[in-house]
Amino acid sequence: MGCYLPWGCLFLVLCIVYSRFPSSSGCIMEERAALMDISYWIMSIKSEVPSSWEHGDDCCSWERITCDNSTRRILRLDLSQIYQSNSAYGSDGSTSVEEEAPCWNLNMTIFSSFRELQLLDFSGNYACLQNFNGLQGLRKLKYLNLRDNTFIGSIPVSISKLVSLEVINLSGNNTSGALQNTGFKNLRNLRELHLGSNQLSGSLPASVFALPCLEYLDLSENLFQGHIPINSSWKCSSMLQTIRLSENMLSGKFDFFWLRNCTKLKEIDLSRNTDLVVKVKLHGWVPNFELKRLMLSWCNLDKSIIAEPHFLRTQHHLQVLDLSNSNLPGNMPNWLFTNEAALVYLDLSNNSLVGSLDLILQHKTNLQLVNISLNHISRCKQSG
Repeated sequence: MGCYLPWGCLFLVLCIVYSRFPSSSGCIMEERAALMDISYWIMSIKSEVPSSWEHGDDCCSWERITCDNSTRRILRLDLSQIYQSNSAYGSDGSTSVEEEAPCWNLNMTIFSSFRELQLLDFSGNYACLQNFNGLQGLRKLKYLNLRDNTFIGSIPVSISKLVSLEVINLSGNNTSGALQNTGFKNLRNLRELHLGSNQLSGSLPASVFALPCLEYLDLSENLFQGHIPINSSWKCSSMLQTIRLSENMLSGKFDFFWLRNCTKLKEIDLSRNTDLVVKVKLHGWVPNFELKRLMLSWCNLDKSIIAEPHFLRTQHHLQVLDLSNSNLPGNMPNWLFTNEAALVYLDLSNNSLVGSLDLILQHKTNLQLVNISLNHISRCKQSG
């Protein structure tokens, strides 16, 4: 004997099934519902929802959203600078914010429905974020940009669950506390780590410097103390290009010899770590990297960097060099002003250098800005 469903029940079943699977032209209904929650949040902070979000059911066609063509799952969600502050226009046409932007509370679970999400950009929204609870299930997330919000408290160890992450940007979030070694140990695919301009403290975690795919590391403008956790046996990521550790309270020794395996290095900024001793002697080795930017101002700098410039002479592509406020003695390093030099920006101010500007005036160089103030430099040599 056959089993039959009334037409009304059959229609209800079909509706339920339809809601759980993507249509050929629309997007996943649970993701569309989550976008509606996000739009309500945007309106609650007195900002404008993207106009396309108010028209049509296919959220894959909306602004700031990219879907997979076959599954219709959302892959990329760009909500950067969705918050629009109230600005006033002055008589000269300039803008000024009428009042300091408030911190808008946002529960990160609002993103938990986007299970296939690979990119989330929520930068520049001045939101108050408390944890990563809504992100832990996003196992395919590769790019996470939360720059210029306010992350309350410390970065949780649960970040280690986002094992697919390649880029993390939490700079300018006023986040505090220590970075836990275990928090980054599992992020073996991480290429870029942006944590600058925060209130992070404690020691630098060794696990960050052991990441095998790391290309860009920015821990500048924080409150880190102690030594930099590398030494002569450091196995540098073969992809590492940028190290930014400036404006902390780091101490101990940093020897450029420890960087001998970092063949792709382009930028090093250790400036404003006044207790950090920086050694640049070559120890019989020739660097395999060619730096473009080197900033070592306000460090306890090896005085031989000017007196015996063996290291700097190996850097033929150097465009930015800042050795200011380092109490460097000796003669003006005239070899920096030859036609072969690639320097565009040079800061040697507030040292104890002696010499003249003859070579700077005589040679046509690439230099656009030179600061040699607060030294003992004359405009030209005195004729006998």
